[in-house]
Amino acid sequence: MQAMESRHQEELEMLREEKGSLQALVAKQSGVIRELETQLTRTTGNSTAMQRQQQEMMDTVHNLISLCNKDGVVPNSTKRVDEEKTFRDCADLYQAGFHKNGVYTIHINAQETKKVHCNMETAGGGWTIIQRRENGSVDFQKTWKEYKMGFGMVSAEHWLGNEFVYLLTSQRQYALRVELTDWDGHQAFSLYDRFHIDSEKRNYRLFLKSHSGTAGRQSSMVIHGADFSTKDMDNDNCICKCALMLTGGWWFDACGPSNLNGMYFTKGQHVGKLNGIKWHYFKGPSYSLRATTMMIRPLDFS
Repeated sequence: MQAMESRHQEELEMLREEKGSLQALVAKQSGVIRELETQLTRTTGNSTAMQRQQQEMMDTVHNLISLCNKDGVVPNSTKRVDEEKTFRDCADLYQAGFHKNGVYTIHINAQETKKVHCNMETAGGGWTIIQRRENGSVDFQKTWKEYKMGFGMVSAEHWLGNEFVYLLTSQRQYALRVELTDWDGHQAFSLYDRFHIDSEKRNYRLFLKSHSGTAGRQSSMVIHGADFSTKDMDNDNCICKCALMLTGGWWFDACGPSNLNGMYFTKGQHVGKLNGIKWHYFKGPSYSLRATTMMIRPLDFS
């Protein structure tokens, strides 16, 4: 019993020592916590002061912008926002001083805006891009409704949308430039001095005049007019349904010598493809191109 009591006394003493150590640790941690709380309070105060300073700076900037506007001097950022809200196409933006390629906002009509990619460098700039193929990242085997409203990203592969192209080309006369790149890096173009498409009621019928360029002596697009067709809306002049046979949506006529919205075939797979990205008078009837761009600009642009 004495031995057990002695052992219990030793254990009790060890527990007292551990208790003392824990109390000291808690006291130390409490001090650290208080210091952290103090620093947090100080930091919160600094943050509030910084926010107040930022707000004061923003107010100052806005006042300066207001003063500049009164004096007829409009900062570039403000000018960009204002002009993109009121201009009809990339040509208007170019003539307003925007000379860099990129995505801009234009007014399709009084109620509707549209993001478009502008080519401000090729052949004098001012081009509004309506189609682009470059890597096969976007599926162009779409329905009538999808071709009507557009798909893809305007900064990459896309179709702007038949309805928007119809509205654009109804406001004034446009030229069309088609740029083509083959798998050896050779580039060519076809230029049409007149381009517009009709309304949906008339199947977005294509109208072209005056072909020129380096992509063949003859036009690979039907000059005399053709209705637009898709896999679910057959408006061509062939009993074979060209949009199903050649894929994509296009102005096929009787299938015809072009289809820039066909299947995208990679290098090595691009030869012998009747349903590829075709421009007959540039590379023949069964060569699928690497890249294409269709873009429009007002005929009177200078």
